[in-house]
Amino acid sequence: MVNSAINRNNKKEDRVQKDILVVLSKSQKPMSTQEIADEISKPWHSVQTRCLKLQIENKVNGFRVGRMNLWQMLK
Repeated sequence: MVNSAINRNNKKEDRVQKDILVVLSKSQKPMSTQEIADEISKPWHSVQTRCLKLQIENKVNGFRVGRMNLWQMLK
């Protein structure tokens, strides 16, 4: 039972991460966490967490401007 819960959670995370990557790949400019969250209709915190994971995996570049986190695809 524990393994099935873990697998379901991983599938859901992968779906959100894929959505984030699609949105960022279509954008010519860096996008804020809130802009991404609005685009894929997910909560800000979920998007922020997934973007940080994607940054650790070297799939996106993240940086701060003032109090805002911005994300862009790595080239």
